[in-house]
Amino acid sequence: MRSLALNQLTCKKKDIIKFIKISNDFEGIELSFEQLDSSLSEELSLKDIFEYLSVYDLRLINLFQLEDFSLCSDTKFKTVIIPTLKKMMDYCYKLECNMLSVVPSFESRDIPQWRILRRTIEKLQKIVKIAYKENIRIGFEVINLPKNSIPSLEEAKKVLTPLKSQENLGYIVDTFYLGESEENFENIIEIMDYIYLIRLADLIKKNKEKIESTKEEQRLLPGTGSFNFEKFFPVTKRYYKNYFSLKLSECQKSLYNKFYRIINYFNWII
Repeated sequence: MRSLALNQLTCKKKDIIKFIKISNDFEGIELSFEQLDSSLSEELSLKDIFEYLSVYDLRLINLFQLEDFSLCSDTKFKTVIIPTLKKMMDYCYKLECNMLSVVPSFESRDIPQWRILRRTIEKLQKIVKIAYKENIRIGFEVINLPKNSIPSLEEAKKVLTPLKSQENLGYIVDTFYLGESEENFENIIEIMDYIYLIRLADLIKKNKEKIESTKEEQRLLPGTGSFNFEKFFPVTKRYYKNYFSLKLSECQKSLYNKFYRIINYFNWII
């Protein structure tokens, strides 16, 4: 049985303490850096949050997400991205979290893909080296959308493969985006050893047109949509040993029990 986690955006309308309480049956949680940062005050410190995590026996498995790092200006990278990265690492250290995630830039300009790849590799390498010194892993979020500068798993491989020697760099994949782009699951097998986290959500695929933007409000409980989990889970069962994190569009009652039953069902049928 895999360890199960809950992504904070599933219950984004709840404050961080209520979210931790809601997550008490899970083994881990993913926290939004933006929401965490805005929650801190004289009344609520990182120490307080860590104590809540300890009380509810929860592990913070990922702090997400450092955005727009790859195609921003060099000035922004030095004055905004790197300071934000260091702040995220400080939060990770104080909350005993060993991973934070990054998302490449979304881009509408007509930039050659070779240039996008080169800049993404260069800047990602700088981020990874800084994080390595603090024993922090960097999870590269694969978001299969046309407006993402790295719009597919194949493009993500072109970024991460040249950095394979960086032992603290890996992938974060999401079944919601895999389903939107109809990714071939066989493409995942060769990178399975480098996948740090798999996020789970189902979707209803209405047509064959290209998806131009996210539809996060349509993230469904696994097994209730059109994603082929019966084909996906056999791939992960053999090779994947890390967390499954649930990321839905709305907070539901008894989430853990529903999630647990679904995971056990697919473990049984495969």
